[in-house]
Amino acid sequence: MGDDPEMPETATDNPSLVAWLGELSLFETLGPDELEEIADLCESRRLEAGETLFEQGDPARGLYALESGRLEVRAVSPAGEDVRLAELDGGSIVGEMSIIGGGKRSATVEALDESRLVELQRSAFEQLRSQGRSSAYRLILRLARVLGDRRRQTDARVRDVFEDPGEHLEEFEDQVHEMLGQIHKA
Repeated sequence: MGDDPEMPETATDNPSLVAWLGELSLFETLGPDELEEIADLCESRRLEAGETLFEQGDPARGLYALESGRLEVRAVSPAGEDVRLAELDGGSIVGEMSIIGGGKRSATVEALDESRLVELQRSAFEQLRSQGRSSAYRLILRLARVLGDRRRQTDARVRDVFEDPGEHLEEFEDQVHEMLGQIHKA
């Protein structure tokens, strides 16, 4: 999602974190009180270059907002090929599907540089949801919109390619990998 807004000093600096989260597209529809509820649940995480955030097949336990650094998203295809799906920078969200679906990670995410992240664990989010908090439901609605938009973009691109496949094949392959990276941010 790569919004790249200015980042807070630390995830525990709540006023700064609340403002930063509000600039990220995933959280942009939440009000100040809702953002504060989410920020109160977040934890800081640091990765060194080369360190793995999670592996394909790991249990999906939460989402991460990248404060700084760069992450690489890759997955092993059904044919056994290691495919680089995306490179993410500051302001990107990874693992958002875990909030609504749990399950297993669909990709591996590794730090390319020293990276700072803010983690929202699924269990903490589930507590908000079970309490009937509006922040939980508004975030779920936003996720549904984001996923719907991605699906429409993919459908439109597929239609374009089938109209003239030869003209679009290489470009389409690059875009499919990019979209899969966004969709499979585990």
